[in-house]
Amino acid sequence: MRRPLLLAGLLLAAACRGTVPERNAPPEQAISAILIGCRTFLPSGETRNGRLAINFESEGGRQAETYRLPLIGGENYLYLVEPGLYRITPTRSMLGSFQANMVVTIEGRQYVLPFPRELLRQHAYDIKPGKITSMGVVEATVSPALPGQKPSIKVKLDDSPQARRNVVQSLIRDMMDPRKPVEARESALAWTRALQNSLMELLAEDEQRRTYKPGQ
Repeated sequence: MRRPLLLAGLLLAAACRGTVPERNAPPEQAISAILIGCRTFLPSGETRNGRLAINFESEGGRQAETYRLPLIGGENYLYLVEPGLYRITPTRSMLGSFQANMVVTIEGRQYVLPFPRELLRQHAYDIKPGKITSMGVVEATVSPALPGQKPSIKVKLDDSPQARRNVVQSLIRDMMDPRKPVEARESALAWTRALQNSLMELLAEDEQRRTYKPGQ
């Protein structure tokens, strides 16, 4: 009797913390996807040996979706999510409460910082059925330590048009790269139309920004 109760408790705790969405899975009817990359930097330069996590949560009370997004330096992620209106939020504890701090691990060393306000101030993401939304790249940068102090770390989201476009183009390149896992290539091919539409929208957005003149 204890084992089923323990399993039920673990499942409930995981749900409170947020579920990790499927990655590199083919599109399903009415499902959506987000694209997000991650880069981690030490004073000596970029490293792929870094990881962090954020939550991506929708509005809607009891029907709200709570996703936990693990991110590793140097990788781009295609995560499948349900359509809805989402915001970036701090990760949650096993009991479901928001965690005030973010933990970033780079080259085996942990850095703890208050969850970045910049991420909390990000606009809401209106995730449409069958579409891919490119969010950009989360960057964690460690600054050199000053005398008598510990190294500091800053985490931000680069959601510039160039960054969001680069993530889409990177996934498109994965379709043709035999070095990439078969799962990633097949997923990119399955999402071909959505990727192309996302890229065209980003190019149009960039063109509007460059041609816009104040007062027009």
